[in-house]
Amino acid sequence: MELASPTSPIYRITIPGLLRAKGRPRFGNGRTFTDAKTVQAEKHIQRHAVEQIGKPCLSGPLHVSLTINIAPPPSWSRKKTADALAGRILPTSRPDIDNQMKTAADALNGIAWKDDAQIVDARLSRRYGPESATVIEVRPL
Repeated sequence: MELASPTSPIYRITIPGLLRAKGRPRFGNGRTFTDAKTVQAEKHIQRHAVEQIGKPCLSGPLHVSLTINIAPPPSWSRKKTADALAGRILPTSRPDIDNQMKTAADALNGIAWKDDAQIVDARLSRRYGPESATVIEVRPL
């Protein structure tokens, strides 16, 4: 699949901190609802997205790249931290990266795109970095 021409806009959003995984839907009184921590995480993403890219609300098929950077634990030795930052150690812990993507995709509905069903091509990666942050890049196809 070819991406759009090099002149196609790329919208880049940087979200500080760790990206929370999408929580399971909760049920009560015959209704379904999203837990408060997930709602708070989605609002955090929305706030940063609107500040950085406005509300382009793209239509049509999209490519999304999600890169999660995780700060190494302070308890690690200098050597282990250096290896992690150099990419020789990769984060394989929970939460699952696909659930983190779901949080971001749902949060950006109505902001970066009309609906997350428009995402037809995605690249997900998780690495150690100097500080915890998530970078989301969106490109029309």
